[in-house]
Amino acid sequence: MASAAPYLAFLRPLSAPKPSTIRHFLRFSTTTRCRADAQTQVAKQEDPNLIASRSASATYPPNSLKSLPRPKESRASHRSRHPRPERSYPTRHPAHSTQTKSKLIREPVEPLPAVQCAPNLAYFVSRTPSKELPIYQLRKRGGNLKMTRIKKIDGRPEELRDDLRKLLGLEEKEAVVNNVTKHVMLKGWFKPEVELFLRQRLF
Repeated sequence: MASAAPYLAFLRPLSAPKPSTIRHFLRFSTTTRCRADAQTQVAKQEDPNLIASRSASATYPPNSLKSLPRPKESRASHRSRHPRPERSYPTRHPAHSTQTKSKLIREPVEPLPAVQCAPNLAYFVSRTPSKELPIYQLRKRGGNLKMTRIKKIDGRPEELRDDLRKLLGLEEKEAVVNNVTKHVMLKGWFKPEVELFLRQRLF
């Protein structure tokens, strides 16, 4: 009995092999080769449309399937040779105060006597860093209110306001001084007139 114990392990029933082992041996079977041959035969078959085109009649395709011939003259050249007529739109009425284009070289101005020029006045208007007079035209209230602003005023801006009011014939409410910024505000666009006024006084 002691000699029979080592042989009992070989007499026990073996378990089923793993699926990976079976799949490894089945790849060499005849069924898989037949399946691969069938796939290659399907791939080698000709396109049915190619076969039908070889056996088609001379009258194919019919006129209903034929595309329209390409035009000899392009539409772009036709549009360029026959442009659309220009439309005439109504023009707006000219404004009562038109802006004058500024020139690079200003025309010379004859200065007033020294008593009426700077620095003998109660006010002084400094120029901007670009050597221009600080006169600006503004639009307010949606563009209906036009105003002219003079900035960079030293001394008494009220004197400048009174002089411009006499020159332009404005009322008291149409020429005011902003107490905070010391700017002179004029109702209307008077940049050329104010610029000439200041240049005559050597500002």
